[in-house]
Amino acid sequence: MTRSFDQSAFDVAIVGSGPAGLAVASRLIGHGLSIALIEAGNERHDPQDERQSFAAENAVSVLHPAAHLYRRRMLGGASTSWGGRCIPFDRVDFSRGAGGMGWPFPLEEVERHVPEALDFLDAGRPEHDETAFAEPLRWNSAACPDLDLDTIERFSLPTDLWRKLRGELRDRPDLQLIPDHLVLSVELAPDGGSAVALRVLDRQRQSERRLVARQIVLACGGIETTRLLLASRSVAERGIGNHSDHLGRHYMTHVMGDIGELVLAPGAEQAKLDYRRTHDGVYGRSLIRIAEARRLRDDLPNAVWRPTVPPVWDPAHGSAILSAVHLAKELLPKEYSWRLVARDGSAGAFGWTLPMRHAANILHHPVDLARFLPQIVGKRFLAARKLPSVFLLNPGRRYRMEINAEQMPDPESRIALAETRDRYGMPLIRLDWRMDEATVEGVRRNLAVLAESFRLSGVGHFDYDPDLVADSLASQSGHHMGTTRMARLPEEGVVDPEGAVFGVANLHVVGASVFPTSGAVNPTLLATCLAFRLAGGLLRQLRPGVQRVATAARPEPPRHPLAEQAARLAFPPAKPLV
Repeated sequence: MTRSFDQSAFDVAIVGSGPAGLAVASRLIGHGLSIALIEAGNERHDPQDERQSFAAENAVSVLHPAAHLYRRRMLGGASTSWGGRCIPFDRVDFSRGAGGMGWPFPLEEVERHVPEALDFLDAGRPEHDETAFAEPLRWNSAACPDLDLDTIERFSLPTDLWRKLRGELRDRPDLQLIPDHLVLSVELAPDGGSAVALRVLDRQRQSERRLVARQIVLACGGIETTRLLLASRSVAERGIGNHSDHLGRHYMTHVMGDIGELVLAPGAEQAKLDYRRTHDGVYGRSLIRIAEARRLRDDLPNAVWRPTVPPVWDPAHGSAILSAVHLAKELLPKEYSWRLVARDGSAGAFGWTLPMRHAANILHHPVDLARFLPQIVGKRFLAARKLPSVFLLNPGRRYRMEINAEQMPDPESRIALAETRDRYGMPLIRLDWRMDEATVEGVRRNLAVLAESFRLSGVGHFDYDPDLVADSLASQSGHHMGTTRMARLPEEGVVDPEGAVFGVANLHVVGASVFPTSGAVNPTLLATCLAFRLAGGLLRQLRPGVQRVATAARPEPPRHPLAEQAARLAFPPAKPLV
């Protein structure tokens, strides 16, 4: 894991070792290319550094958690903390999402990468309907044609991708791993038509150097990639890719909230609402959606629903298990524990009695908790493939409904550079996340169709208060999308359909920041598919004889002509930092 730099140019430099960066690297190795994988962190998590460097200068909306959360400056990136949820985007997202803009290529371009992406993420087979289970959930779908009751979500282990791949990547002759090095800016040629180098800071030695590469891939997350492009102003005065003022705009995260209650009819099956194992041993769970035909007919944004447990913080649920989860929330990462707290401050109404009331629940139902603890410890903490979360079946057949909904792109929802700089001289961000009326209205319309569909179905009924919709929604803030969006034309976005920055053909962006639409599902699977797609394009440019990247085990590559130098490495030093 050397930190020396090769004096010769690399074929490809990849910035960021999260899921997208590692996916690109894993497909480029073994083809006779010299590759640099640059990571600002190392194998250790440094929360203090993240709080300082990833902070927003401004006060972030109470509906959006602090800017440093859901981001990791370390090898493996966000895969070291993600929950493992994998669901593919659907056809409507690609053709009609984002107010009609859609994607600049058909869904088939990424669909073909879904099997290898699921394998890469350890999420099993490309089966996302009820047939993936030995015993499918079968509500009477004929009675509710406007509901899609056949979609499931699959879960990774979850997998820390660096831990999974480090044995394969660490000592390869064709890949130079460069941890603890922060990319400060991308250098363009004087005419702005190509990227020629990266300004890189060795965080340990506090010395700055240049890294030269024929092709550069930015895969450092939706917010950090945007910050880097905005900060690269030596030639492009407003930042690279900001030719039409889209860079940093259209910031989307999905909107989420618990809205309304589903009451199942006596004959409707409910046991299979819990997590279940698929045929290949992966955890999966049934989702509720509006059927595609109805969404197309009514021009509805996308949304998915999951039955969920009562508010964990409220001891009125009377559950010893949920009270134990509430009392143990401080043991969870901040990214997940904040969801277990009342956002509106209503938990404060209990004052000092709140923990006592939770303790009373535990004392009143000790047998329930005693039966539950061995299961949750074994399935959630000790097993390699972990139970994704706690879900409890309700004897009264009543469930709160959690919605994850499409956020519409709004140019005023944005990430910009601040005046304040972090300890490394990089500008902090100003984060202005906005949930516009088009997004809220889209949720309202979806809820109305959901209530109507359940009323006609005989499966049960869904009740909600339309007046509480807007106040029930918040940011699903781990999904940073749209800020370098992909488009057909330069005036519509930042990167072209191949992922290259418009006008800078050898500078590529991969990850959720290029999404022109947010859909309603987690972005990791699609981002991984885009990474494999980009890697294939790079191979066709750099190794024209390569037709398709193999997904099976790859043979050991021939030693690259630059391998001996790459083992020593030393970039031409730039002026030291002061």
